[in-house]
Amino acid sequence: MTLPPHFRIAVASTTEILPLRMKVLREGTPSQDPRYAEDDWDITTHLALYSDDIIVGTSSWLTKQFPSPNTQSNNFDTQLRGMAIDQSLQSTGLGAELLIYGIQLAQSNGAGVVWARARDSALRFYERNGFTAVGDAFIDEATGMSHHLVYCEC
Repeated sequence: MTLPPHFRIAVASTTEILPLRMKVLREGTPSQDPRYAEDDWDITTHLALYSDDIIVGTSSWLTKQFPSPNTQSNNFDTQLRGMAIDQSLQSTGLGAELLIYGIQLAQSNGAGVVWARARDSALRFYERNGFTAVGDAFIDEATGMSHHLVYCEC
């Protein structure tokens, strides 16, 4: 799939992506804070999926070593944080396009592994897009939901 004509992906600021992240990732969770400590660090890039001029998807990418002792990695690993797609556009393939774009960006920056702390409800999405789950499930403190580490080798 390629992006339909009125969609585009571009780098965005933290301020621009927070409303969608709040709506999709924090609704119904104990945390009402959609920010991550690394949001404004130089090692973080926020991508936005725009429909015309409205952000309908977002993902944040930062240089961070993969924390699994069973998987070889390097110092140029990239963590995907806070991927969110407007609920009306989920299961349309647009999330996969945003993910692929981010992985290609990570690869161009020398990443050996791209990884995420994925909600268990999103595991099939990640597996369909080349990721592997590793380790036991854990409860994320901010959401109270079960997560797994997932990764793909670039």
